[in-house]
Amino acid sequence: MSSAMHRARPLALILLCCALLAGCGVEPGKAGAAAFVGEARIPINEVQSRYRAVLEKEPEAKAQLSEQGMLGELTRRMAADLVRRELTKQAARTEGLDVDERRVAEVIDSAGGPQAASKGQIYTESDIQDVVRSRLLAAELGRKYVDRLSVTYDVTSAVNRREAEEKVRRMAGGDAESAALIAEDRQSGTGAAADQRLRSADVPDLAAGTPLFGARTGTAMAFELQPQSGQWTVVRIKQREVAPPPPAPSAAGADEMKMQALGDQLLRVTAQQVGVELSPRYGVWDELGLSAAPNQDETIGIVLPSARS
Repeated sequence: MSSAMHRARPLALILLCCALLAGCGVEPGKAGAAAFVGEARIPINEVQSRYRAVLEKEPEAKAQLSEQGMLGELTRRMAADLVRRELTKQAARTEGLDVDERRVAEVIDSAGGPQAASKGQIYTESDIQDVVRSRLLAAELGRKYVDRLSVTYDVTSAVNRREAEEKVRRMAGGDAESAALIAEDRQSGTGAAADQRLRSADVPDLAAGTPLFGARTGTAMAFELQPQSGQWTVVRIKQREVAPPPPAPSAAGADEMKMQALGDQLLRVTAQQVGVELSPRYGVWDELGLSAAPNQDETIGIVLPSARS
C-alpha cells in the first residue's frame, strides 16, 4: 500500500466521523425537516429549492441581501411562510373551508398575471396559486368568526421585556397567580385590571389586529402595542368563547384584508392545538408573530400556555 493511501485514510476517517457527528442529536425522522406542523413535515430541500428560485428571479435583491448579510433572514422568512401556509391548510380542513379556484385565478389576473404577482416577493410564478389560495382561505376563516368570539382576560403592563417575561410566567401559573399579580400592580399604581371582556362583534376592526382572539383559554402573553416602544401589555386569557354562527353571516361584505388579518390571528389557535416545531437552522418559531426569529429574545412577543391546562 502506498504512503499516499496511508495518509488519505486518516483524512477519510475524520470526514466520516464529522458526518456521523453532524447527525448526532437529531431525532429519527427529523433529519432533513425544516419544520413540523402537527404531523405534517416540511422538508429542508423545499425551502432550499424555493430560495434558489427566488434569488434567480430577483438578482437585484440577491445582491442587496448579500451585501447586507441578510440571505439567512430570507431563508428564515421562507421557512415561516411555508409553516403559515400549512397552518392555513390544516385550519381550513378542520373548519370545512374552501375557495373557488376561479377566485384564485381572478386575484392573480387582477395583479397582472403570475409573473407580475410574484415580482419582488419571496415566492415564484409556480408558487403564486398556493400563496393566493392560502390568503383567501385565511380571509374565509376570519369571516367565519369575526362576530362570534369573546374573551375574558386579566391585563397589566411592563416597562421592558424582562419584566414582561416575569409577569407572563406568573400569569401562566393559573387564576390565583394572575389575580395576585393584578392586585399587586394595582396597589403599586401600575395600570392593571381583572376580568375584562371583549367581543369581536363589538370591535370588528380591532379584532383583526389584536392577538387576544387568537389564543386558547389559559394562555398568557406579552407584546408591545408599538414595536420598540418599551411599553409591554401583559395578558392572560381566562376564558375564550365561540358563539354559534348567526342565521345570516353579517360579515359577507367585510373588508377582505381585515378578514385575512383576523384569519391569520386565528391561526395561532391551530398552531397551539397541533404544535409547530422549527429546525434550529432557521431559528425559533415566533408564536405571536407566526414567523421565525433568530432566537427567543428576538420574537415579537412572549406566549406561555397555562400551567394548569
